[in-house]
Amino acid sequence: MRERGREVAVIPEFARPLVDQITAAQIYPAWTLAPAEWVVVHALIKRSGDDMLAGAAVQAAQRARNGVAHARYFLRAWQALPPAPAPGTIPAAAPTGPARASNVVPFPSAAGTGRVAQSADYLAQALADMEAQQ
Repeated sequence: MRERGREVAVIPEFARPLVDQITAAQIYPAWTLAPAEWVVVHALIKRSGDDMLAGAAVQAAQRARNGVAHARYFLRAWQALPPAPAPGTIPAAAPTGPARASNVVPFPSAAGTGRVAQSADYLAQALADMEAQQ
């Protein structure tokens, strides 16, 4: 569309939740995409979902040295995203610590105890493991 010689972004209804999430993150690119680009955006929304696309856009905008002037900047990153997980899929639990037979010492947490106390705990655990094996 034209208004006084300027292009005006017309955002399709299917893209409104995505655009709103990106705008809520205080990222304001131009949304003057060609009809073929909107078709691609629509397919990406169906495949990966608004939340995943908005998260990728926010991350890309934070990495951009000179900011993001146009939404076209996000297309390549969006195309590299995986499909959204199937409904009802439960994410795998992240490991909470090293495996029992591991020789990896976990990085101390910021709110954790001091090194001496951690060392004493590790030694006590190692002694308990040795006793359990005998």
